[in-house]
Amino acid sequence: MSEQYQFRVFSAGAVATPLQQAVYLFEKKFGVRCGFYPGKPESLLAAISVEKAGDIISTGAEYVLDDAEDQGLVVKGSRRTLGLRRSVLIVPPGNPVKIMSLEDLCKKGVRIGIATGGCLKGVWDDIASKAGLVDLIRENITEHADACGSLMGLIHQKYVDVIFGWNAFKAIWPNTCEIIEIPSNLQVFRSTVVGMISYAKDPDLAKKFIDFLVTDEVKKIYSDYDWIHKK
Repeated sequence: MSEQYQFRVFSAGAVATPLQQAVYLFEKKFGVRCGFYPGKPESLLAAISVEKAGDIISTGAEYVLDDAEDQGLVVKGSRRTLGLRRSVLIVPPGNPVKIMSLEDLCKKGVRIGIATGGCLKGVWDDIASKAGLVDLIRENITEHADACGSLMGLIHQKYVDVIFGWNAFKAIWPNTCEIIEIPSNLQVFRSTVVGMISYAKDPDLAKKFIDFLVTDEVKKIYSDYDWIHKK
């Protein structure tokens, strides 16, 4: 982590796009030089732990920062929600296998990808359990990915026909995927969250940045990428 930056922001890869735009606005408004470090949450937290440095971290699920708090890496009480994402099915462009519903995931030969890490960890189970389709869907799970980016890689490389993902994926990867909606009673929502790193050099500046992220100006950035804001 370069010392040329006054302020260092870490982000899980799949929530990095709107946050990076917000960082750019913060730099322009307040004249603060910011370093931006996207990656897998586990890798980012490991680096923060070893180097004992960093100011802000954002991830796509609250449980990740629950763990970070337990490790003493994130300041308790500093976290804020930046928006929500809604679970959907993600298929390649053109939907070659013609998946239209969860029941279609139970058909013989359908290849399903799931996440075993990151913000989508366990989401397939939450959805399939509510639908009463766990055994049938599990039978067709052929690939595991450790984070959202690598999960989308399964679609990009045509290793699978469908993944359990978030509605915002279509806005982040507009030309390489399509979304299939899940019935509202089966959907899962998760918070995209930001928190102050325990090693922040200037806690007041870190708080100022977090406060900036929940302004209407920044909420619009997230909304433009299909993050959901509920009152």
